[in-house]
Amino acid sequence: MAGWPTSKRNPFSNLVHCWSTWKDLRRYPGLFSVSDAMLNLHLVLLPRRIPYQRAGKALAKETRIEVVPDGTHKVTVVGRDLVFYWPAAISNNLHYTIDQEFNPGNPHHYTTPPIELTSQSLVLDVGACEGLFAFRAVRQKLAARVICFEPSPRNVRYARLAAQQNRAAEQVTIERLAVGKSAGRFRFVEDDTAPDGHSVVQGEGQPEASMVDCVTLDEYCASKGIRLGRRDLIKIDAEGSDLDVLLGAERLIRNDAPQIAVTTYHKPEHASLIVDFLKSIQPAYRLRLKGFSSWNPVPTPVLLQAALPREQTDG
Repeated sequence: MAGWPTSKRNPFSNLVHCWSTWKDLRRYPGLFSVSDAMLNLHLVLLPRRIPYQRAGKALAKETRIEVVPDGTHKVTVVGRDLVFYWPAAISNNLHYTIDQEFNPGNPHHYTTPPIELTSQSLVLDVGACEGLFAFRAVRQKLAARVICFEPSPRNVRYARLAAQQNRAAEQVTIERLAVGKSAGRFRFVEDDTAPDGHSVVQGEGQPEASMVDCVTLDEYCASKGIRLGRRDLIKIDAEGSDLDVLLGAERLIRNDAPQIAVTTYHKPEHASLIVDFLKSIQPAYRLRLKGFSSWNPVPTPVLLQAALPREQTDG
């Protein structure tokens, strides 16, 4: 999420844009309900400084933060018995990263219906970043195993440390891999200016030290002998590569029909493209689109969830 406390916005134009987008995306029954479109709509309309100040107050109550030797921050979530490491500067926006994990009313919350996980579920976590989602899934017994994909060596190092400290190392596997629509090796850039410490993958033909392997989920699962069930989940927050990740998982989706929770806010066209792609290869999916982003210059839908109706799952 962008650092946005001082930038200006036009509430009226944002409201008109949200209404127009909502209207255009109601092409499938139940896809984008009025109530789901209104999740956190007040954040889209209010002056940015108001929710930002509230987020700061909440952050002070819900965390204990200490700096480790290299400047990374160790964050303890008060009352949750969870620890994670934050490589970027601390801002009030960190509250929203925590809130999206523990508040089902946050449109970025991955595990609301139609997603139904069990203590036996397998989760593929693409764009695991600090690992908080994986640790929550294990702690809340939403998964037996989580495989995290994260290209940043710094994030991988600290996520592995946090997995040990959260007593989740046996259930959480952290792969230093990018995920896309085709396999290869790509230039990797740590983006310290990004507010969440996120990283980007760009170009090819760079020095070996700056390279990262990229896999498709189809090829990764085939190589590991992984077969997804309909109570398993592909969770994706890939910083704009979200559609590419799904394109590289077409065989898994078509044959296995796992549950999916994918961010759609990184690019304005993604919500529409991802909805139509999933419906084209798995028409039986029940789809749920949630919320509008308050941190983008123009609000875009936040998260799409997909799952087969309960009567078609394998339990």
